[in-house]
Amino acid sequence: MDKQEFKVELEGVIGTIRTYTRNPFMMGYTKELKQAVETDDYQTMRLVLDKVIDWYSEELNNIKNDEFVFNKHMHEKAFIILKQYRQAIQ
Repeated sequence: MDKQEFKVELEGVIGTIRTYTRNPFMMGYTKELKQAVETDDYQTMRLVLDKVIDWYSEELNNIKNDEFVFNKHMHEKAFIILKQYRQAIQ
């Protein structure tokens, strides 16, 4: 995945995360990720992507098993997008 495609997907990823949590750390991470993408700050992108991917790794099973989460497939898609872009900017 290239940066332009990630930029197109980013609002959807952030929106999906925010439908599930208002965790202050995640709110900060998503804000920083958006800013880093806009300013081509790859160091911050890698750092924040690692944190968000770690969060999803820990939280995805809870999301999948939560009867009140209506967009489980969107979380899976968001997680895949984050991992693909992180791999692309090694």
